[in-house]
Amino acid sequence: MPIAHLSDTAAAPLVLLAGEAAEGAAELLREAGCHVRSVASPAALLRLAGSEPAPRLILLGETVADQPGLSLLSRLRDGAATRAVPILFVAGGDEELALALGASDCLSLPLRPLVLLARVQTQLRLGEVRD
Repeated sequence: MPIAHLSDTAAAPLVLLAGEAAEGAAELLREAGCHVRSVASPAALLRLAGSEPAPRLILLGETVADQPGLSLLSRLRDGAATRAVPILFVAGGDEELALALGASDCLSLPLRPLVLLARVQTQLRLGEVRD
């Protein structure tokens, strides 16, 4: 099945992927027209999330290196430069807590391609409306 492009704009939206589960989405998001950057450490995630060009979305796994994703979610929401960036949390059971901490939405494992693309598209469109 062909993959539809997720953004109507000429520029590919930047999506940061952090954590092993989130990285499983990289190829699918590239095929859908996103510019994908995978990060391997919490420090790299926090640095890239707050830099220019700003990511349009962060796909955050339950752990990044050895740091809990929920801890990183809190830090991203506390940062002035990252507070408004939509975050999809890839969870194995912490969806309620992730939403309470400020996740924009959650995805459960295993990742399902059509659900992933629909949730990413929704967040990108909401971001366009906010801008």
